Amino acid sequence: MKPLSALKIIGLSMVLTAILLLAWIGLVYAANVYTPVAISAEAMLNLMLAALLAFIGLPILHAAFYRHFWNIRRKLASGEMRVGDNIPAFGAQKTPPPPRLRKTPRQIALYALCYMVGIASLLALYAPIGHQEALTAFISRFSAGRSSFASLANLIIIFVPMVVTLALIFPFLDADRKLIKAGNTDAEEILRLQDRQEWLFAFTTAYVCVGFLSFVAGNWILAFLA
Repeated sequence: MKPLSALKIIGLSMVLTAILLLAWIGLVYAANVYTPVAISAEAMLNLMLAALLAFIGLPILHAAFYRHFWNIRRKLASGEMRVGDNIPAFGAQKTPPPPRLRKTPRQIALYALCYMVGIASLLALYAPIGHQEALTAFISRFSAGRSSFASLANLIIIFVPMVVTLALIFPFLDADRKLIKAGNTDAEEILRLQDRQEWLFAFTTAYVCVGFLSFVAGNWILAFLA
């Protein structure tokens, strides 16, 4: 990375951090002074971070994984990479954008539903500080130490949501696979079905990552601010 680019990133990070801190202080003050709701500083910060990750982090990560998965599919199709080869690390190389394809109304409705359910469930699970406290207490109760806490947290925060989300999208993936395998669709329709598979896989991956980041943020807030 060029020094100028690094400086730009550092400067942008400092500006965003300052904005976040000012917004945090202002929202805590406004909530406690102008509303009947009493909310602590740590609860407001957790709410803000969970909302930012759900509304901004999820689309950004989804787009990045979507592009990354399409890049892997292209490499496999061209013979540049074979099944079993080492997969390029996420973000390690520049990738071309996914193909621009016309989406059907049912496809658009499915994508909108994924985002509505995904954002709502992330906020419901991680935005309330009480949920973070209960989740941390549950993991601590069945952990013998720091290592087992991390292992159990990975199981509950990463693997369980991944299994659940994959189970939910499996009917769509299986239907697409059968249509492609049947050979009764043209090349454009096959590309559209492949695109839906990559979109759903990318969304599932991004959803799990955002859930993990939300848990980590809440865990740090409870450890250092509560």
